[in-house]
Amino acid sequence: MSGTRGRRIGTFGVLVVVAAVGVGGWFLYDGSRTRADSRARITEACQGLVDPDRVMRLARSADEVDAGERGDHLCVLRRAGTFEGRKDMQEYFSLTLTGSHGAVTGEGRFDYAGGRSVAVTAKCAEPVEGTGVTSFRATATSEFERTDFADPGELAALAREAALRAAAKAGCTTDLPEVPKDLTAAGR
Repeated sequence: MSGTRGRRIGTFGVLVVVAAVGVGGWFLYDGSRTRADSRARITEACQGLVDPDRVMRLARSADEVDAGERGDHLCVLRRAGTFEGRKDMQEYFSLTLTGSHGAVTGEGRFDYAGGRSVAVTAKCAEPVEGTGVTSFRATATSEFERTDFADPGELAALAREAALRAAAKAGCTTDLPEVPKDLTAAGR
């Protein structure tokens, strides 16, 4: 009798392990699907101008990201958060892009706006044929109230990446420098 009982417990134990692995696998699959969906939303909302993984790591790591109301921005991204025990989508990053037809002083510049925003201007070597655009200005902004939630260097890198990608799409040849180590002195 103890041999039969041992097999039933063993069979039950195997079933529990199989069920646990199945549930764990589902959570892993669901988590990777959520991240993949978030990457796709970022790429679409920001028109492929920024690396979605880099944006998801900005401030605090986020697995679920969607696009919010754009307003004057190219894209506004929201990440999943919890407020008073309830899931909430909170704005955390925005990107603005403008093309200019006027003269640009200097080769390229980084303008640091107090920890929450960095603007990067990429000057075209020649005006873009057909449009006359002479530069692209990308502004990456942390939508968090606190300035310590986003690394200004990372914001600058995202703005630089967006300016370079926008310039490349338009046919603007630019020689934008790397992100300066001291952003507070960069725009001066």
